[in-house]
Amino acid sequence: MISKKHIPFFLLWVAVYCILGNVSLAQETQVSVNAAVDRSQVLLGEQFKLRLEINAPSSQPVTQWFNVPDTFNHLEVIERTPVDSFAEGDVKKYMQQFTITGFDSGAWNIPALPAVVGNKTYSTQPVTIAIVPVPLQDSTYHDIHEIINVPGEKTPWWYWVAGILSLLLIGVLIWLWLKTRSKQPVRPAANSTEKLSALQEALEQLRQLQQENLPAKGEWKQYYSTLSGIVKAYSRKRFSLPALQYTTDELLVQLNNGASMDTLSKLAESLRMGDAVKFAKYQPGTEQAFKDITNIETALRELDRLKQ
Repeated sequence: MISKKHIPFFLLWVAVYCILGNVSLAQETQVSVNAAVDRSQVLLGEQFKLRLEINAPSSQPVTQWFNVPDTFNHLEVIERTPVDSFAEGDVKKYMQQFTITGFDSGAWNIPALPAVVGNKTYSTQPVTIAIVPVPLQDSTYHDIHEIINVPGEKTPWWYWVAGILSLLLIGVLIWLWLKTRSKQPVRPAANSTEKLSALQEALEQLRQLQQENLPAKGEWKQYYSTLSGIVKAYSRKRFSLPALQYTTDELLVQLNNGASMDTLSKLAESLRMGDAVKFAKYQPGTEQAFKDITNIETALRELDRLKQ
């Protein structure tokens, strides 16, 4: 039992306890953590930004910052800024920004990230980022048709006559061409004895491809097939890789050995653009076509320097 003379002191103690408890609770509720991305969907190899923030009272310092590994859940961190902070009244704000990319299509989660403020742990909400392939020019689905049997037809006799006459004509034209060529003096090619390096040969082929201006003629498939072939021929000659047997993803895995993520991202974008052109009949435009040839030249030069 509490005596009547102690009641005022008891009520005063209860009031002080409630005031201090409310202040402590108010300080705790002021702590907030947040994770946000600048967009929820990107293309293969494209970059996006992740921003981490903590808002906390000045009296509660951040004792442990978020731990974001360089590679996690099919995503790769390309660049991270230092942790920055500034005060707004009694609240101190902390923030850090990450540049991230991914080379595997799908919906990938940035998991909940914990941080310690004072002596209490707070975690962000998970964030989902969708990585999609290069978009096609139209949304029409072009399925692969089943193999059908075509009934054989008897070849008309005049097909054989036309074929024989065509062969004779081609033979005469070849003979006339050889006869005319034999009368011209043979000039040794300049620097014919010099053997080009893998990089020099690839750069020469890229210049020739650019001069042909195939995109302006609408020959997209030939342009990107030649571009892909130059990269694979360089990889085979420079690094002794069976590149002609590799898919685009397999080749990128083999070349991912020390090159910057920005260079590999642009190389991946250009090669996958070629896959979209060859297999989905996508037409990216002349500006993108010449951008792809520049990206590949830059990537080959960097790869060549890394292997010296």
